[in-house]
Amino acid sequence: MKKKHAGKCILFLFMVALALLYVIPFFMMGLGSFKTQAEAARFDLALPSKWLFSNYTHVLESGKIWLGYLNSIIITVPVTVISVFLGAIAGIVISRRNDKLSQGIYYYFIFGLTLTLQIASIFFLLQYLHIYGTFFSVICIFISLRIPFTVMTFCSFVKGVPREIDEASIMDGCNFWQMTIKILFPILKPIMVTNIVITAIDVWNNFMIPLFYLGSAKKSTISMVIYSFFGRYNRDWQYVFAALMLVVLPMLIFFIILQKHIIAGMTAGAVKG
Repeated sequence: MKKKHAGKCILFLFMVALALLYVIPFFMMGLGSFKTQAEAARFDLALPSKWLFSNYTHVLESGKIWLGYLNSIIITVPVTVISVFLGAIAGIVISRRNDKLSQGIYYYFIFGLTLTLQIASIFFLLQYLHIYGTFFSVICIFISLRIPFTVMTFCSFVKGVPREIDEASIMDGCNFWQMTIKILFPILKPIMVTNIVITAIDVWNNFMIPLFYLGSAKKSTISMVIYSFFGRYNRDWQYVFAALMLVVLPMLIFFIILQKHIIAGMTAGAVKG
């Protein structure tokens, strides 16, 4: 019993240390965003001598943050909606069929998780299709990258949903779409919310794909705007910290609001898969 208790204490201390490794930089960034230039350059956890909310005003006025927000929303929302919807439909169909074709399609999607982004070939493909530099091209790239993971998680979750629910809904006169949207989607809410949050955060924070395939400063996402902002204010850390907080906060609030469903979706998917 003593060894078991000691093991739990060691694990607890390790998890606390790991949490601090992530939390301390965030607090340092948050406090630094309210400091003067000299105070922010110390990179410490000391409270500001004076809370300068004007740092955020300056960033919003000169950093093109609103443009970055708008462009990121234009990309993130359709990618999240389309990839989660298509992944859910594919996951339901694949998991409810027991033939070799559906198994082959499932492994086809799983194989997509192992592939890396082919930057040059995609670049020439987009140019050939005359969609390079458009939001549509970037949205398509993100959807193709997110679909494999979404299908895998939905397949794992749906396998734990009793088939009797499908049979009962069909006996009540539901067609496939009515059964899926009205019956199964509410049951799949935990894993659906999990995929929504993971996809939204991934797309919102992605820097490389918009950088390579948008090709216009007017279409810069929030991560690209911050990169440009850092280049101009690389010595004014109070402004850099404020800009970073404006990037992190939307997704952080989004995650905190939905974290209960995320945990339920991940644990249920792990057990039922």
